[in-house]
Amino acid sequence: MKEKLKKLHQKARIDRDVSRTQAYGAALAAIQEGEVRANEDFDEAKMIAVVEKEASKFMESADAFTKAGRSEKAAELQTCAVLLTGLLPAKLDEDAYPQIVSDAIASVGASSMKDMGSVMAVLKKEHGSALDMKIVSAAVKAALT
Repeated sequence: MKEKLKKLHQKARIDRDVSRTQAYGAALAAIQEGEVRANEDFDEAKMIAVVEKEASKFMESADAFTKAGRSEKAAELQTCAVLLTGLLPAKLDEDAYPQIVSDAIASVGASSMKDMGSVMAVLKKEHGSALDMKIVSAAVKAALT
């Protein structure tokens, strides 16, 4: 992910594309800062999490600018969020959650809410960033109660 971001950022700078340069540069900077703070190189999953977080920051900023009546700046920030979101792996369809949750519960042998953490760990390991954590959390709670 980092190498792809570096190439995209370099191309955006050469093309003088402000939105792309801003989006890819922010994601790269966040990854590099995280690696320095953790004193380790991030694996793919951590890099994807950082890019997701940066995309959500751009969306929050765009919402704030929209509320402030600055629609041109909001549109620019929304473009940045869309660019970063486009780099992320696709999320699972909502129809898939009941099956993967029941499979994870069966593999762990979970029977109560006390086992939710182990079920969530299995789901994260198997499906990673393809999960929408709000949906999967609600599905696991519903299945275990």
